[in-house]
Amino acid sequence: MLEIERLISALAEIKRLYSKSPVGMLKQEYMEPFVKMPPQKAFYGPKETVDILNAQHRISAEFVMSYPPGIPILAPGELITPEILQYIHYAKEKGCLLTGPQSLDLQTLEVIMEGV
Repeated sequence: MLEIERLISALAEIKRLYSKSPVGMLKQEYMEPFVKMPPQKAFYGPKETVDILNAQHRISAEFVMSYPPGIPILAPGELITPEILQYIHYAKEKGCLLTGPQSLDLQTLEVIMEGV
């Protein structure tokens, strides 16, 4: 029984030392993706790299994921909406780890070549 009490005490101490305040964490309602093309076709199809400011209303050719929470913000074949671009900017401001895109600083995005 003493071991269990020591374990509980140790876990409480770990929580006290390493828990973080939820203030500043990403809070976002679910954004319904607008899928304009099958993901495989978008990922392997002809693409071009554009400045993120010019990516609005284009079709994504790559993933953009944010940790936390670890859910994709954008997937190949999805329409890049103003809300998605705002969320990417918000996640960068909050210091989230953004993975998936070719451009690690997210200054550019790969999109489907126009006219395809």
